[in-house]
Amino acid sequence: MSRGEALRRRLAGQEASVGLWAAVPSTVTAQAAAMAGADYVVVDEQHGVVGPAELLAMLAAIEMSGAAPLVRVGRNEPWPIGRALDLGAHGVIVPLVNDADEAAAAVAACRYAPAGVRSWGVVRGEPDPAPVCLVMIETRSAVDNLDSIVRTPGLDGVYVGPSDLSLGLGLQPTGVIEHPAVLEAISVVHAACRREGRIAGVHCLTADDAARFVRDGLDMVTAGADTVHLRRALADAIAAARGEPPGRQH
Repeated sequence: MSRGEALRRRLAGQEASVGLWAAVPSTVTAQAAAMAGADYVVVDEQHGVVGPAELLAMLAAIEMSGAAPLVRVGRNEPWPIGRALDLGAHGVIVPLVNDADEAAAAVAACRYAPAGVRSWGVVRGEPDPAPVCLVMIETRSAVDNLDSIVRTPGLDGVYVGPSDLSLGLGLQPTGVIEHPAVLEAISVVHAACRREGRIAGVHCLTADDAARFVRDGLDMVTAGADTVHLRRALADAIAAARGEPPGRQH
């Protein structure tokens, strides 16, 4: 079984897959996230500061520690998608996909000819003809075009980015997913994915928020990023040392 197929089965299983987000360019923190029990760890190239050398090492560390490594690529183009897969990602999350044509372009970038446009050049591991391809729903246009996006041939699923989606709906992002319009959009995404047999994922900033979407039955729930959890843990340590209640500096 290929790495992509193994991840695909994990994400589409009966129980939710719970993962973590890695923005710190470090094999130490990436491995810690994987060893914490995450089903997957996503290395962030869009907003993180991870370079190619760090990406290669982080993906290897995640995989060796028992979690599936994914990459949220910087943009929907063949080169960054192909590079992430060549360096060992089992799949990619593609940001800011607004319609079916853009979703199809993301799928094509993950597939070798004749099914797609991916260039041959694997650096680590064996070539995988069908890695997991997820696209992000994070704009009003994406919500409006959701049905055609989820019907895109070869697409594995969609992943909601609630912060950008809040902005796209004229709202301000918060630390938890609480805006009724955003919650409704997530419900619509979940229902559309169920109809079409696609994976439904969501990004959360806190573990408590993530638990709600696990209970709701989403397939893939990210329980926050290393930067957020590290900052909170360090702030709690300082607060405890000063005899203050935790959470005051979060």
